[in-house]
Amino acid sequence: MGKRKRRIEEKEEELLSEQLKKTKIEIYECWTHIVISIVTMLIAVVTAVLTWFK
Repeated sequence: MGKRKRRIEEKEEELLSEQLKKTKIEIYECWTHIVISIVTMLIAVVTAVLTWFK
């Protein structure tokens, strides 16, 4: 009974570890999308200003 309980606990710990890794990756993806959006908006603004001054 003790070995089985230990295996279940190890499996749960492994699943939690995998879920944590997935969550961290999702957070990094979210920040990447935010940064890309900001850069794209800045490029659009710079292009508009340069076109306006031409």
